Amino acid sequence: MKRKLIIIFTCYFSILLGEGSDKIMLKECPSTPNCVSSEAKDTKHYIEPISIDDKEGNVKEKLIKVIQKFQGKILEDKGNFLKVAFYSKFFGFEDIADFEIEPENNIINVRSAAQTGWYDFGVNRKRMEKIRKELK
Repeated sequence: MKRKLIIIFTCYFSILLGEGSDKIMLKECPSTPNCVSSEAKDTKHYIEPISIDDKEGNVKEKLIKVIQKFQGKILEDKGNFLKVAFYSKFFGFEDIADFEIEPENNIINVRSAAQTGWYDFGVNRKRMEKIRKELK
């Protein structure tokens, strides 16, 4: 009986912790106004996830092409997750963007944040909106 309970609890907590899931939780935005995220709980940082139509099954390839168009450098490529660096043209400031593709929900969750400074003049939000527009 104890063994069955242990197995049940182990399975239950594995599900709660997300083991076996491909879902990646995006990092929370800091309190500074230089970050946006589709998983943010506050309106200051929240941005809508990017809606996708993945009938052809090539949304990741499309996303990579758009990232390259905006001179993004892919730092990490793990399944349905991309971590990308973007650099400002004038000063070369680095912004890091995370893209998590959820084909079953037809969305791409996004997070984009400046790596230096306190305020980004809305650059991260504008870039994510341009990427959204390019993917339509």
